[in-house]
Amino acid sequence: MQNPICISTGCVYQLSEDRNVLIDILRPLSLAGVELSFSHPREHLLNFQISEASLEYLRGLEFNSIHAPWREIVYGQNQISEQVLAKMVELYEQINARNIVFHQEQIEDYGPITALLKVGCAVSLENGDWRKKEHSVENVRLALGKDRGFGFVFDFAHALSFSAEEVREYMKQFNSRLSEIHISIMNKESETHDFLHKYDNQEIRELLLSLNSAAMPMVLEAAVSANEELALLKKEIEYLKELWTSSV
Repeated sequence: MQNPICISTGCVYQLSEDRNVLIDILRPLSLAGVELSFSHPREHLLNFQISEASLEYLRGLEFNSIHAPWREIVYGQNQISEQVLAKMVELYEQINARNIVFHQEQIEDYGPITALLKVGCAVSLENGDWRKKEHSVENVRLALGKDRGFGFVFDFAHALSFSAEEVREYMKQFNSRLSEIHISIMNKESETHDFLHKYDNQEIRELLLSLNSAAMPMVLEAAVSANEELALLKKEIEYLKELWTSSV
């Protein structure tokens, strides 16, 4: 299998408000990296103090990343953006991160985001789902076409919420700009990220196999709502490993 499998703290966000606790919950899965996900800037990111135990663990991983806050914030020339970006640079250095992920529709002014590149942070834009105004392949093409030095995070679930053809088009257009791939499937009724193995079919398998050829970190995003559901994360990992190993 070519792709290192990583996991987002968003998979277990309902189990604790403390990201250090979430990191401990994910640790037994023994994956290649952790994406620290912060939906709210003040409640989650700015109040977060990473523990020494979390630092020791994360520094030993191959591919850590940070998902920038996407609620109650518009990135631009404003105080909250300045505070959030400074905090992410600090955390990026602490955990030896490899990427910071932004939702494109949250960015009003790219200047402060571009400044992250100058201090050594890798930055990527992520495609949106069916609920977002700026969700199309064309929107991503225009954003990356400015050549600011950003990478592209391909969210499989977001693209598949439109069609399988959208998945193929994203991979065709932006394969050379990929920095990581987010893996799950959208449950449109609950508007949550769900587990791929629960929706397994031939088309999904073929699409996932096409992603594997990109040799990029795969970040799991399917969410559990209780400790009793943690086994679903293990099953998802096994599903992906079996799929990709069988294709070699």
